[in-house]
Amino acid sequence: MKKSTLGILGLSASLLVGVAFAAQSDAAKKAAPAPAPAAAPKQQKLIRVSTLNTVEANQEFQANVQVMQTQKQAAIDMNAALEKETNATKKKELKTKLDELMVKLNENNQKMAKAYGFSLDRNYTIVVEKAHVYMFVSDEEAAKFEKEQADAAAAAAKKK
Repeated sequence: MKKSTLGILGLSASLLVGVAFAAQSDAAKKAAPAPAPAAAPKQQKLIRVSTLNTVEANQEFQANVQVMQTQKQAAIDMNAALEKETNATKKKELKTKLDELMVKLNENNQKMAKAYGFSLDRNYTIVVEKAHVYMFVSDEEAAKFEKEQADAAAAAAKKK
């Protein structure tokens, strides 16, 4: 695995955290006023909605999330422009474009829900269950390392 792939994985994890925070802040803006302080918040539970078994699957997922975030932000920006627009013709054009964008965004949201259990309407967290750490070595170092691992495995087998 290349250094850039490890970087992408780290970036992917931070992107999802960003997605979660962005979705949370958007939801908070649209939500009703908070309940009275006396009311205790409901306990929430994490459930697994998807497992990404390969680096490539993770990269594809991250790319799809990025597309959705970009579309969502474009819709927010277009809606703000629509509200500020005073020219009726331009307003109608913006409304048409916004409607088209929302149709595409909703289609993509449904595809993501079907493929990954992911929706822009929810907050998510990624739990890394397995990670591989790689380093660059010369052929000689690799051979030495593999021999040491084989010797350790043989020693462990003798103890059993």
